[in-house]
Amino acid sequence: MDQQSKHNENPKENPCHICGSQKFIWGRSVGNQHDWVYFRPDKGVWGDGEKLSARKCIKCQNVQFFADVKYF
Repeated sequence: MDQQSKHNENPKENPCHICGSQKFIWGRSVGNQHDWVYFRPDKGVWGDGEKLSARKCIKCQNVQFFADVKYF
């Protein structure tokens, strides 16, 4: 099986890219209390952000972020 065929179209369904585990805790990174963390392109302006969700691998503790829903 080649490397390409091991990955799903939805990156959230792929195994941990560090250790290969498929057991995760899902959540998000927060700033102050309940604030979301966002991704914004370098040349983006207010309103170009996307909320980030995160997953932590139970085996190796690696944390990976995913852009979710267009927020603005």
